[in-house]
Amino acid sequence: MVLTAYGRPVAVVDSAKRLDEDLRLVREATRSIVEAAADLALARSRKLDLGDLCLELGVDVEKVRARAAKLRLRH
Repeated sequence: MVLTAYGRPVAVVDSAKRLDEDLRLVREATRSIVEAAADLALARSRKLDLGDLCLELGVDVEKVRARAAKLRLRH
């Protein structure tokens, strides 16, 4: 149903059932887009182990491991 003011359309009224279906379709499409973007990002990322990452950052891997062990003991 189209609501008019002075002969011009100003709003569309739809059933709650149809609005719910439209909302469900939009949510499904949004989820699909986000999942596809996440898959693309994952495919583009490089995966490094701790040793490689520390080497790339110029950080001593043994210091990182020692710090992690110390923090684990505190918790």
